[in-house]
Amino acid sequence: MDALAVLWAPVRSLSRVAEERRVLLGFGVVALYATLQLITGVVDILGGVTAGAFEPEAFPGVPPDLVEDISRSTGVATLLGAVLSPFVGWAVVSLLMQLVTRFFGGTGPLSGTFAIVGVAAVPLVIMAVIKIPATGIQAAAGPESTATAIVDLLLILLLIAAYAWNIVLVVIGAAFSRRVGYGQSAGSCTISCAGVVGLIILVALIIGVLVAVLVGAAGSAGTP
Repeated sequence: MDALAVLWAPVRSLSRVAEERRVLLGFGVVALYATLQLITGVVDILGGVTAGAFEPEAFPGVPPDLVEDISRSTGVATLLGAVLSPFVGWAVVSLLMQLVTRFFGGTGPLSGTFAIVGVAAVPLVIMAVIKIPATGIQAAAGPESTATAIVDLLLILLLIAAYAWNIVLVVIGAAFSRRVGYGQSAGSCTISCAGVVGLIILVALIIGVLVAVLVGAAGSAGTP
């Protein structure tokens, strides 16, 4: 209930979280988010949503066995990412906010920053709760259905709103945990978010290149 209070009283709740350095509460929110993402990933795999993106017909010249292996590996990677990404994001954003706010005169302890960044993930938890039944609908309707496309669009809009809300809460919380103004906190959050996005893009490019090389090599090997 203390974490949910950020939804209707963000300033008061986050100031208290920062003051009391409630890292365990932040950890609980992040752990719940990771659990919900894991459930969504399992529903994706069992419902064939993940496998639907790896139909052998979509990869001409590539052995079907290899496509199946890639699909299976993608499913495993999805589950691992679902569990690990919330904790990695929590740590990276907290450390970046702690570092960047120092240039704006921030003086608060790292534990306070970890606490507020964790609790600020409440909107992402709400999004994850909504996504579980939505993913079930997609699995039941099939990957090519109109219903799946509509749900995908709605989920994208909700995801944007959840992350925007999350960023606002981080800005508010960091102002208290690092004892800086909202403007300095917002600037620090902008720089930190840019760093996180850059890291995500880099990792995605590396994975994409590896997959392309693997598929290309398999296609060449299968060509007489």
